[in-house]
Amino acid sequence: MSSLLIISHDVIGQRMAGPGIRMWELARVLARHLPVTLIAPQPIDLPLPANLRCGHYTWGDAASIEPYLRAATNIFANGYVASAHPELLNHPGCLIIDLYDPVALENLELFRNHPLAERQEQAKRDSDLLRALLTRGDHFVCATERQRDLYIGGLLALGRITPAIIDQDPLLHQFIAIVPFGVSDDPPQASGQPALRGVLDDLSTEHTIILWSGGLWDWMDPLTLVRAMPHVLAHVPTARLVFLAGRHPGQVPEMATVQQTRQLAADLGLLGCGVHFYNEWVPYQRRADFLLEAKVMVSLHRAHLETRYAAVRSRILDHFWVGRPSVVSADDAAADLIKEHQAGEVVPIGDSQAVGAVLIRLLTDHQHWTHQSANAAALGQRLRWSEVVHPLLHMLKNEKIENNKTERWQLAMEDRLQTILHERNMLIRELETQWNIVVHSNKAVSLMDRLKQWIQQRLIGSLVSNLGQITDQQRSFNATLVNLIYRLSSSFDEQSRRIDEQLHSLRSDTLLFQQHAAAHLASLTQQLTELKPWLEAVRQEQIALRAEVQTLRTEVQTLRTEVQTLRTEVQKAYDTLPPLHQHIIDLESRMLDIDEALSQVAYRLSDLPITKK
Repeated sequence: MSSLLIISHDVIGQRMAGPGIRMWELARVLARHLPVTLIAPQPIDLPLPANLRCGHYTWGDAASIEPYLRAATNIFANGYVASAHPELLNHPGCLIIDLYDPVALENLELFRNHPLAERQEQAKRDSDLLRALLTRGDHFVCATERQRDLYIGGLLALGRITPAIIDQDPLLHQFIAIVPFGVSDDPPQASGQPALRGVLDDLSTEHTIILWSGGLWDWMDPLTLVRAMPHVLAHVPTARLVFLAGRHPGQVPEMATVQQTRQLAADLGLLGCGVHFYNEWVPYQRRADFLLEAKVMVSLHRAHLETRYAAVRSRILDHFWVGRPSVVSADDAAADLIKEHQAGEVVPIGDSQAVGAVLIRLLTDHQHWTHQSANAAALGQRLRWSEVVHPLLHMLKNEKIENNKTERWQLAMEDRLQTILHERNMLIRELETQWNIVVHSNKAVSLMDRLKQWIQQRLIGSLVSNLGQITDQQRSFNATLVNLIYRLSSSFDEQSRRIDEQLHSLRSDTLLFQQHAAAHLASLTQQLTELKPWLEAVRQEQIALRAEVQTLRTEVQTLRTEVQTLRTEVQKAYDTLPPLHQHIIDLESRMLDIDEALSQVAYRLSDLPITKK
């Protein structure tokens, strides 16, 4: 596959929620293998890796997304995008739909307290959207085995699972793959900036933090956790519960659960002195600072379909990332995962006593906490984004995906053609039985019957004659119509035969093209193999050049040091030069004085008389 357009329905940036995180991390990993363009409803303000381009569109504005769709041949999109951009479903390219977030079940809880008529209308919109997605998608991605079973049922009901597809993909792994939510490939590192301790009142280094790291959504159950806190504080007075309760960075409205949780904490006398709320959405790049300050993580939910079919939530995967044990409610995918790997504690839904008991053990039994922390960290390594993306990457690299849409069109056209032929043959048989109009005459047996016939013929003889002529004309018309149908049928059969030949030729051309493409790909692969030693040599030369550059840098630094030393010596010499110069001047002056004295002596000696002996 040459390139891929990824469309997120949620914001991607410094502050983002699970759907945005998923698309961002998948784009980063996929960009290592093929060119990727990632677009979101707002500009993406994150540093971009190589081979990844970003853009943005306006939610609900078809014109803003149209240039990206027009340039794309392969698209990976969250299914909810089609709710505001139905033009996505009309795209002629290959469309892979991400169904990891069961929006229809989520909205059943989100709108639970709304008027019944509004809830029914929303449920209808959600079911219509899901039906349209399952009807249009070329391939699908979900997050769990439960979700996969759910969507396979929908695909089966819509007639999407056909013998032809089963022949090519017996277990449908290429048709609908599991790509769970992942864990960051980058290890968690604290920035050194305070996150909770010293920022929130009554929260210092002496306190042990229990952290609710996810959103306070209406389908979650933070109230049971708050109810457990008096029991926890009675046994562990230094424990403090913190909710990350910032407003969603996208268009999601504030949930009623936020205020309900605050009110319950206040009613129990724990608000600000045992139960705390951090009221800003944590930046994605700083989440490690908050997570690493906590000792135990909690995520509880109520009993309903959303949690039954939800993916493992992004914030629970962050618990594995930092190696912290989790306390979670039973009966969802996260609970199954944590229980299997002993990466935390699973409690009955709504049981505050059970929540309090497991929290007390994790806070007081260091050996138990250490064991579960190690298991959580090991699980995080297995769920890295670079690992969980493999089914999607295999789907993208499989050459069948390029031809799947043509094959689907051909199969659909053949099915439609067979239906038309069957309907045509049925109509012809019906015409054959009805075209010949037969006038039934009853032979008179008794004298009375013959008398009746004579009277009828005398009274309506001309009418019968006219009706006979009309019947003959109708019979001739019907015969002509049947013959015409025969001719049209023969013509249709001939056209059908020609179309079949063209389809066969198209299949042959397609197969030939695939063979040429495969040969070309093999040639490119061979060239790449041949280039690898050269690339390795270039890499070694680069390493050697880097070493030489480092040596030159060292030598330059040494020369700089020597130059600085010379400058110091020159300065010292310059500082001592004026006194030496003065000594020279004084010496020259004295020598001049001596020369003058010698001249005077010589002059005086010349004036003395010379005595001859």
